[in-house]
Amino acid sequence: MSTKFFIIVFIYLLEFCGLTFSQSLFPDRNEKIQQLKSKKDIKVTEMEKGIYKLQYPNGKTLFKNTNDYKLPASAELKYSPTYDSTIIDLRTIDTTLYYQKYSFWQEVNVGISNTGVPVIGDINNNDKPEIYGRKKGYNDADFSNYIVVMEENNQSIFDSAYGYDSTVLVRSIYDIDKDGMKELHVLKIPDSSYKYLFYKKTSDTTFATELSFVFNPWQTPNSQENNNFFGDWDGDEFTDQILIRDCCPPSVYIYEYNPSENNFDSIYQFDFSSIDLFYAGFGIGDFDQDGKTEFFAGSVHGKVLSIENTGNNSYSPNWQGTVETYNAYLLAETNDIDKNGKPEIWVGGDAYYNNLPITRITIFENNGNDNYEIVGRIDLIGIFSFYASNIQAIDLNKDGKDEIMLCIDETVIILKFTGSVNHQTYEAYYIKQNDIALSGISSNYYGAAMYDVTGDNNEDIIIHLGEYIEGLGFKIMTFIYKSNLSTQVIEESAKLNNFQLCQNYPNPFNPSTKIKLNIPQNSSVEIKVFDCLGKEITTLVNKELTPGNYTIDWEAKEGNNKFLPSGVYLIRLSATNNSGNYTQTIKTVLLK
Repeated sequence: MSTKFFIIVFIYLLEFCGLTFSQSLFPDRNEKIQQLKSKKDIKVTEMEKGIYKLQYPNGKTLFKNTNDYKLPASAELKYSPTYDSTIIDLRTIDTTLYYQKYSFWQEVNVGISNTGVPVIGDINNNDKPEIYGRKKGYNDADFSNYIVVMEENNQSIFDSAYGYDSTVLVRSIYDIDKDGMKELHVLKIPDSSYKYLFYKKTSDTTFATELSFVFNPWQTPNSQENNNFFGDWDGDEFTDQILIRDCCPPSVYIYEYNPSENNFDSIYQFDFSSIDLFYAGFGIGDFDQDGKTEFFAGSVHGKVLSIENTGNNSYSPNWQGTVETYNAYLLAETNDIDKNGKPEIWVGGDAYYNNLPITRITIFENNGNDNYEIVGRIDLIGIFSFYASNIQAIDLNKDGKDEIMLCIDETVIILKFTGSVNHQTYEAYYIKQNDIALSGISSNYYGAAMYDVTGDNNEDIIIHLGEYIEGLGFKIMTFIYKSNLSTQVIEESAKLNNFQLCQNYPNPFNPSTKIKLNIPQNSSVEIKVFDCLGKEITTLVNKELTPGNYTIDWEAKEGNNKFLPSGVYLIRLSATNNSGNYTQTIKTVLLK
């Protein structure tokens, strides 16, 4: 295989010995739209000026509003008296501060392209997790590869264990017929219509391999389902299913499983075309605490709709609101994070504000029956996504308060509550950006989930992604990042003053470079080199240093005196003395 060269241009602010981050993950609006239109696997139709309908090959439809945000004149925004705001600028934040919390574990050769959230479970009950996805390597001609079950073996490596012919997407794992054994919900390769297959288990210890029934309620072309969720929301002990159809007319549908027919019956439809072009969802819970389940969905123009269960097989809209963003498709529910006795509903979207891309999350709580107010907002500056866009609430540190994981564009971010009763404030607990894209290869995140795949009672990060390499083609895959939550991270807020780790020179370099630093106090100093996945490469310094200026020479070699491969590397300074701790990381590029 020929050697490929990747060049990243760095801007140096030498007078501050600072680090300026690559902007490759943050292209401007026009550049992002042109990248989208050049995609051969996505059908892009401009429905109105700046509003695009995206049709993905995995059976998903999405509308994206790329216009600058303008608050509608008719919008009524109700804020709580203790409303809080959190701002995190993802363009400038030093993501290397978070590497120690999760480390790259392994690549699994399956994935789901285009806004695909990983589906993970243990259907055969052998305490070995399974990851579901399609195999698509560089040399495969198309996307017709079937869904494959990858199961962890005794060496903790994921192997192919079973396949589902003529299928393209895994939607969910759920016990539909309530017999104690979960079914697998997959999408058949589309022909004249979209057919959804439900496979069941033949025993308690097998995969779901026997086709139980086919759900195809419309039997018409382009009848795609989006946002399928399952539960028993009216309390009659039969499984309900809620979903969104984007046409004919665009509606929210609710179905109920009928055991005598072994299929779903339609029990409710809400046509939202008179309100907005498109909705997606759902956040599900009893958010107004009246004993009835609500279903929240958000629209392409930032309108929020709630539909409430009103009895057996009975549902009705009970509230409409507005958020100050477009594309309000990120929805999640949390169980009273701030301990004021009220659950929260999270509604996130993205938009451009005077050409600045922002993913904006609005947190609601009830202020009475069928009534809600805004209690908090989180702005993630620099992010507008056509690809990855999903949210998951999960209690990572087991303290009774959920953390919020988002996979948006080329970034995974975990938000941690830092507020108090009636005060919704948050900080970045973890940030992971797409290392492949940073290295110059065309790559996209498609979705992420958190699940304990390593069996240590800590949830790991599972990311579906793809990459395109000129001359080789396209590949989809899953990366797993193992939790290291027991590892203590030196926080930036604890650093000392006057330490300096200057940008190495030359950069890019081949094969050696010089690293200058200033030590202001007697300190125990450690300088280590990591690859872009957080793996430690070598230790350059590990000793007590007296005050002064130092220059370290690094020749980029690994074991057996072999040169390291080309790529992005991280040089991290850690210093400790009686006054506290200091840490700083710079990025450098090795070319060969």
